[in-house]
Amino acid sequence: MARVESSISVMSSTEAVFAFLNQCENHHRFIPRMTRLDQTSHGAFGQVGTTLSGMLNYFGIRIPVQYEIIEHESNHRLAMKGEMGPVLFKDGYVLKEGDSGTQIKFWLELSPAGWAKLFSPFSSLIGKVHAWETLRNLKRELAKQKIASSSPLRGSSSQ
Repeated sequence: MARVESSISVMSSTEAVFAFLNQCENHHRFIPRMTRLDQTSHGAFGQVGTTLSGMLNYFGIRIPVQYEIIEHESNHRLAMKGEMGPVLFKDGYVLKEGDSGTQIKFWLELSPAGWAKLFSPFSSLIGKVHAWETLRNLKRELAKQKIASSSPLRGSSSQ
């Protein structure tokens, strides 16, 4: 099993970051190569036990992925476990208030099974790239959201 952790800081409150993470429809916007993610269980997204089904696209190859939320602590952490073909994984986000925003720690544990064990020597590198891309994309999406929420309405004027 390979475990990877990576962190970034964003100029948003922990409440704003968690609110973004706590919406199912936002995840396909920052998870690398995620083309679709749908909740498959009833109830609110942010509950332990919530299940999701998604689709990844790696160079034209579509790979189904299944998720289940295993940890949910409002404004602090969100974690999932999942399966992507022969690879089992757990990942999550831990938020910490900082002096100038929020520190987001993303962690990932990869456990290849079956034929995927052939790639075990590369699991750490694959995990590091995925963590970097995830946090880069998340920071970009949070910045877009912040800009959109602070922009004046188009066509409005003050008189």
